[in-house]
Amino acid sequence: MAFNYTREESSNAGAGDHRFAVISAEEKTSKTGKQMVVITLKPNGATFTVNDYIVEGEYFNRKMTQFFDSTGIEEGNFNYLTWTGAVGAARFKENENGYLKVGYYIDQKRAEKLPAWVGDKPERQTVTEIGGRMETLDPSDDLPF
Repeated sequence: MAFNYTREESSNAGAGDHRFAVISAEEKTSKTGKQMVVITLKPNGATFTVNDYIVEGEYFNRKMTQFFDSTGIEEGNFNYLTWTGAVGAARFKENENGYLKVGYYIDQKRAEKLPAWVGDKPERQTVTEIGGRMETLDPSDDLPF
């Protein structure tokens, strides 16, 4: 049997500065009972995701400011659905088990020096509110359509 072998290098990102896309974000409670934001990031060119845990406390505001500056998400916008698809950059480091974690976020000006995005660049998700509030319909009312 003959195999059709061609050398192929791994495209997985290692430690260092990389662009990333926000896959998801949600609020959770840490093991110590503090509120935190869990952000799932996918480094450009990687086949895996990295979770960043931004826990309420001394460094929360600083780290959130870095995140907003990196991704261009409006400062103070905690509508997590609108974060999906945002692109930013970060310094990724290896933890004690060899997995990547976010060391810090890189602002957009410094990120310009990084290599361009490889592949299809994600689009940031938009959410539209209709009327800003929900109303209860009376079953006897005629529907407008």
